[in-house]
Amino acid sequence: MARYATARYSVKEAREAVWARRVALFFVQLLILTVLLHRFASLTTPAAMNLIAVSIAGLFLAIGIAVGSVVRIWFGGQSGASQAFAAILIACVGLAAPLYFLSLALTLPRLTDVETTPDEPLDFKMLAGMRPAGSNPITEPDEAEIEAQDQAYPDIGPMALERSAPEVFSLVHEAVERLGWTIVLNEAPGETGAGRIEATDRTLIMGFTDDVVVQVKGDDAHTVIDVRSVSRYGLHDLGANAKRIRDLFAEVTAALEKGEKTMLEQAAPKKVEPAGKPVPTKKGSKKGGGKKRSTNRPAPQPLLSPD
Repeated sequence: MARYATARYSVKEAREAVWARRVALFFVQLLILTVLLHRFASLTTPAAMNLIAVSIAGLFLAIGIAVGSVVRIWFGGQSGASQAFAAILIACVGLAAPLYFLSLALTLPRLTDVETTPDEPLDFKMLAGMRPAGSNPITEPDEAEIEAQDQAYPDIGPMALERSAPEVFSLVHEAVERLGWTIVLNEAPGETGAGRIEATDRTLIMGFTDDVVVQVKGDDAHTVIDVRSVSRYGLHDLGANAKRIRDLFAEVTAALEKGEKTMLEQAAPKKVEPAGKPVPTKKGSKKGGGKKRSTNRPAPQPLLSPD
């Protein structure tokens, strides 16, 4: 009986695909660690921004290596396609948030200073000296920045209320506390009717610190609220400053509506419920009420005298 030998060919694995997956995992972990250290630890903002840029570049590099390995596997018949596609998937997951913010940077104007009155910007008293070295300088916006803000955020403007300045200042102070801002200066309206709040706020994901000044100016009948929000670092605020001003005005509006609703509820006349019908009682249940009960006892006879 003839014996036939079966030849076995070993398929070589593409090492590029393995390294692409390793590179993608490394830079995803670096990106997550950078966010956590900046948000909850003492990693400085410039260092965090540099590490984020390095992580993004590393993730794109992993995708490039994976694509090259897929091409080599296709034409060379090697194994490792699963490693290459895993690298692409991991890199895309890591790039999801950066690409979202990149879309904001491309669609929104490049601003780091947004205010309700850009023609007459508010000044910082306390926070101007508290900003760290290397942060963006606080300057007056030029005409191009004012025009860009008007086109991108036409709804950003002063908030006018027909209430007294002390009352509005109290509402603004409560709104700032509800938003979780850190207040560093709190000046109630005095004789001039102008009050000021300076506070810092941190972005949700990265925890970037921005500076905010709120001015409440008016008299006993009319008050105007002006706000200025400035980013400390970066060339683009990605819409964070405009959103912060909207959030403050929304909180003040909600407090006003809640107060008016409460006053209306207090002023509304109370409903008088109709008197209830008397509860029927059983006959003879009351003492002395109803018919007398008859007895079979004979009536008492008069006593006869012996006569």
